[in-house]
Amino acid sequence: MNYPPNLQANNPPLTSLRERDWKALTALFERDDSDEIESDIKNNLRWLTPEPCWEDNPFEFLRDYL
Repeated sequence: MNYPPNLQANNPPLTSLRERDWKALTALFERDDSDEIESDIKNNLRWLTPEPCWEDNPFEFLRDYL
């Protein structure tokens, strides 16, 4: 494909992490209870209902009545 020369599809440059960001990430991954947190997240996700399919019409059953 031939794109116009002024079209730029570059990502912005990534900024480096600040020292406080590194400390927060390090603390997050050094936790002793990460397995418990993962288990808690999985258990809570099981209680969520799946997102409806956007292609499905939830009011299709009313078609005969309208």
